[in-house]
Amino acid sequence: MNLSLKVRVVLILVFIACIPMAFFVYHYFAMKGYLIEEAKKQNATYTNSLVNRFTLFFEENLSEIQGLVSLYENLGLSSKQVIWRITGHVKSIFEGAFYSFDGYLIDAVSRETSNPNFEPVLDLNHRETKVLGVRYTDYREPFLRIYIPTYNEGVFSGFYIFSLDLSLFWQELISSVPSKDTYLFLTDSDGNIVAFSDLRYSDLKKVELRRGVYISPLLKETVVGTFGTLKGMNWAILVETPLSSVLFPLRDFQLRALTAEILITFLSSTLGLIVILKVFKPLENLRDRVVSLGGQIGGDPISKGNEVRELSQVFENLLKKLEEEKRLYMNLFENSLEGVLLFDEKNRVIDVNCTLLQKLGMDKEDLLGLSMEEMVKGISNGQVYFPEKSLRIVDRELICELRQSYINVNGKRYTLWHIRDVSEEKELKTLLEKTSKLSLAGEIACSIAHQINNPLASIMGYSESIILQSSEEKIREKAKIVVRQAERCADTVKKLLDIGKPFEGKPDYVDPAKLTIEVINLLRTKAKRKGIEIGFVAHRENMRIFTFQWQLEQVLLNIIDNAIDASRSKVNVYLDREGDNLVWKITDDGEGIPKEVLSKVFDPFFTTKEEGTGLGLSLAKRLVKNLGGDIRIQSLNGSGTEVYVYVMGESHENTDS
Repeated sequence: MNLSLKVRVVLILVFIACIPMAFFVYHYFAMKGYLIEEAKKQNATYTNSLVNRFTLFFEENLSEIQGLVSLYENLGLSSKQVIWRITGHVKSIFEGAFYSFDGYLIDAVSRETSNPNFEPVLDLNHRETKVLGVRYTDYREPFLRIYIPTYNEGVFSGFYIFSLDLSLFWQELISSVPSKDTYLFLTDSDGNIVAFSDLRYSDLKKVELRRGVYISPLLKETVVGTFGTLKGMNWAILVETPLSSVLFPLRDFQLRALTAEILITFLSSTLGLIVILKVFKPLENLRDRVVSLGGQIGGDPISKGNEVRELSQVFENLLKKLEEEKRLYMNLFENSLEGVLLFDEKNRVIDVNCTLLQKLGMDKEDLLGLSMEEMVKGISNGQVYFPEKSLRIVDRELICELRQSYINVNGKRYTLWHIRDVSEEKELKTLLEKTSKLSLAGEIACSIAHQINNPLASIMGYSESIILQSSEEKIREKAKIVVRQAERCADTVKKLLDIGKPFEGKPDYVDPAKLTIEVINLLRTKAKRKGIEIGFVAHRENMRIFTFQWQLEQVLLNIIDNAIDASRSKVNVYLDREGDNLVWKITDDGEGIPKEVLSKVFDPFFTTKEEGTGLGLSLAKRLVKNLGGDIRIQSLNGSGTEVYVYVMGESHENTDS
């Protein structure tokens, strides 16, 4: 039956006024049973809640510890530093130890004693259970041992054992109880008390787990008690409330109930009169206006007859409409191809879209609250477009195209940044510049080959003829100088031709160790002349790779030749394999390469040698790239240089050796 709200209110007031006075005595006994049942339910609900909170709180502590272990290990901290920081950060953790993957104790740290008590060897067999059991200190204070495994690139590398102060953990967990007379106990499956809420029971060792109304041996009086079992831990939480506290509301119940009944009857009558005279007419006017608005909004049809239901349906339709519009605008914001930052009136970040977060590899919380000045120096509020700006967010820097717009909402001005990353474009531009240099070098090489080679041959031929035929020593010395300089020119032309010519030939199986020895033998005469010793160590022997021998030989010749020129006394060459790559490590004990020079060593025609061409490393870089590898240089000024040559190739065991 669809009654109007006015009729329903009147009926309710009449019903309240007609409650019989004769039921007061019945209410007393009914209330007593009700309070006991409610106390049982309340204790059961609180026990279940406490069980869930204990499990959740314990899992949160485990998750926090695991997250901190991962964070600190990624920061490169030692296991002792990791343990010390976690014991200071997590409130209930007071000591910890780190074991190797085979269970041997590596480090142990405690904030309470200088000699923490951890077993020297533990065999946990990669267990999944995080709790190792309850232990006790010398003062009989209980604590838990927690197992946290660690992995290095997916491989089990060891585990941490942390001690959690169970009493401190328990007191923090039960900071709020349903009433001051409620007593809480944490026991194991046999009823042995592990932790408790009142220090008066610190001498008790064991308690019986019961539910219902009974005489408690702990409180020495009748209580309403219950208990809950912790899943996966075989522990229980016992909750007891004295029956006297449960029945306290029944004191003077009859007198108060009679007074309340009289007062309720009077107030209900007065309230009914006020509601009818003062409330329903404005409510009906509001209903008419809101229903009219609801017809414009659309949505579900509105049923007639109940003012509150009509208002509720209109507001539900309005909320649905607002939610749809919110989802639409949030999708536009989040799925924009450009990064978007939203600032408040104080120029601080209040929102950021997924595109920018993915580009930066950060979480939204890392950006919220950052000021505009922290990210872009010298930003102008009047300028709306910046073709190239350096955007610095926390420890990341982004070269971007920045468009700035403003939004006014309810008198507040918000700033919107549209960000397009142009870092890749700048890198591509730099790559094109380098490619153009190599292309120009190739063109120059081809031209020089035709224009200079023949004259050089003539110069060298006539100079050698003069050396052989002339009897004057001065003329012969000058002719020798001409020959040496002509040979330098010929060597430069040859290197230019190496850059300019296309890669030809077919790949074949090559013994990398044998090839390296051949290259060293080619350069050994030069090394002896300069007093340089060349050492070679091959960590992998009897192996072949499928590659272009000539190109690999040219790379090693250029790198080792440079090392001989830079070294004081020793050049070392190491050959090893890293995954699918062969790696040559060439080291010298020279002066090293300054930081400002290191970024230019692969540029064509760049050299620091008096008689260098600046083409050796450029050619080597190009050849290595063609072989599917890379060259990396590490150098400290004054401490020598290390060059790493990575070459990919299908490898096979060499059965010819």
